[in-house]
Amino acid sequence: MKNENWGKSRWDFTKSQSKWHFKPDVKSVDYKEVCTFKSDWQDAVNECLGRVETSTWASRNKFDGSDRMYSANQEEYDLERAGAKPDMEIFKRTKAQDIEVFKKIANYFVMDEATIKFHNQTTGQLLNWHIDNFAGRKERGNSFVEIEADKNPEMMRRFVIMLDDWKHGQVFQLGNSNWHQWKKGQCITWEWRDIPHATCNMGWEDRPMLQITGLTTDLTRDLVQFGSFKNVVNI
Repeated sequence: MKNENWGKSRWDFTKSQSKWHFKPDVKSVDYKEVCTFKSDWQDAVNECLGRVETSTWASRNKFDGSDRMYSANQEEYDLERAGAKPDMEIFKRTKAQDIEVFKKIANYFVMDEATIKFHNQTTGQLLNWHIDNFAGRKERGNSFVEIEADKNPEMMRRFVIMLDDWKHGQVFQLGNSNWHQWKKGQCITWEWRDIPHATCNMGWEDRPMLQITGLTTDLTRDLVQFGSFKNVVNI
């Protein structure tokens, strides 16, 4: 199997694979509305908040007992090159495959082998500007192995669902777009191999979020093509 050659820098490598324009003066919407979920998931949020673990770039995924990502050296190089601390906190996270209401949300996307992760970002936590590579997927095997989705990005997709209304100081930037003033339950997606994005919490309140990633089907692609926040999905 072929391995990706990242060299020293995750950012340099993933940027080289992207088809995005990287022009800050271009006005564009670089994410896609999918739908708005409606349900009472506060108990599920509280349960997840009770078991989240604080993550750095190196520790954000635990694979077969390893506490350090295969890509950590390149990611820490990027942080140090920019003058940041390599062990900075990026978010708090836990797996949420066992949470019934979140499983129902994941089922809506009609994906195969979907993973469900709960994120919370607290005051001062920052996930730097990056392009996804789905490092934590089992297909990667905690290695630089090239997977089929790298050659055909439409095979895989990531959705995020905000689990509370937007609060001041919470930032989610995708490409040249800033998604803000979101409402609880709103869901978006983006072209994961192309669009750089970043999140941070400069406010005083938690920013809970659900992240669902999986292998797409024709139905998944239809949901994206005809997506809108006006599409209300009662769970």
